[in-house]
Amino acid sequence: MAKRETKLTLADIQQNADELNKKQKFHIDKDQGKFIYYYPKFSKRKVTILINDLASTIDYVQQNNLDFFKNDHELQHYVLFLVIKHFTDLKSELKDKPIESHFATMNNLVEIGWYDLFLTEMFTMQEISNVLEEISKRLNLSMQFLELEKELIHKIESTDKDKLVIEPSLINR
Repeated sequence: MAKRETKLTLADIQQNADELNKKQKFHIDKDQGKFIYYYPKFSKRKVTILINDLASTIDYVQQNNLDFFKNDHELQHYVLFLVIKHFTDLKSELKDKPIESHFATMNNLVEIGWYDLFLTEMFTMQEISNVLEEISKRLNLSMQFLELEKELIHKIESTDKDKLVIEPSLINR
């Protein structure tokens, strides 16, 4: 039997957006009554905010010569912490705190076992994968722009600046 077609309406859009912004309660410790509110579905807007947060954290760490992100493992660990931060009520608590307290919170979550609990029990692997895929896409895009920029700078340096000609192959990437 063929599905009945229905025209998309503003109400449909609103309903889907409302669904993305609906929080649920996750019980961390039922005996103690500890819980946290979280978003089971990750909106594109929140993922973008997470990526911007990651970029500004990396800049801050580099500018202040902090002893973070010494290897890829630490960076991956922090990205997953950002998933926890941005898709739970922890975001509002960490909002005005310095970056160092974000790292301390991440380490404390690991220490007490809640980091793994949140990532394996609270969030779906599909939602986490979507975030990691989006970061990867944007990082690859950034890398392409950096390569293009390097090639253009090289062209400028090796060409008479009055006669700069940019090859179409550099633009059509």
